[in-house]
Amino acid sequence: MAADPRPANDSAPIRPSLFDRAVEAARRDPTPPPAPPAPRAPRPPIDRVSALLAVAIVATPLITWGGAAILTARAQDEGRAIARRAAPVMAEQAAAQQTRALLQQAWRGAPLGTTLESLARALPPDAALLRAERNAAGMIAIEVAAPDPDRLLAALRRDPVLTGLRATAQARADGDGRMRVTLEQRP
Repeated sequence: MAADPRPANDSAPIRPSLFDRAVEAARRDPTPPPAPPAPRAPRPPIDRVSALLAVAIVATPLITWGGAAILTARAQDEGRAIARRAAPVMAEQAAAQQTRALLQQAWRGAPLGTTLESLARALPPDAALLRAERNAAGMIAIEVAAPDPDRLLAALRRDPVLTGLRATAQARADGDGRMRVTLEQRP
């Protein structure tokens, strides 16, 4: 038999000890059981007009951007096709314009015959014309053999038709003591 924890003369009621109360408090769940969820209010139906308006606001710039991209691509393709078709015509026009410019330069300058006559009059008696030519741009180049290049240049500068000629090269001629002077017309 277990011993009675209270003294024999004690008339006090029997209560659980402090330890028993602490163990009992630890065993109990301190949070009360959850309350049942409150009934939710029913969701209102979606306003279809507002939803369509929101979709239209978002979709309008996207559709515009897509349409602009398509139109830009088509315009670029058409531009490339036009450029391919126009390339031969443009090349022909450029060639014609270049030909016109060359003809204009040729017409503007003195004819080669006039230049040769001026050379024959202006050359000193001991000088000889070795070569005379006009290039595609209409510029004249001549080569003269003369014993004194300075006297040759002074004689050529006296004639107004030959004033545009400038000496570009000088070299000693083969064994005859004369200098080869190359003169070219400067633009």
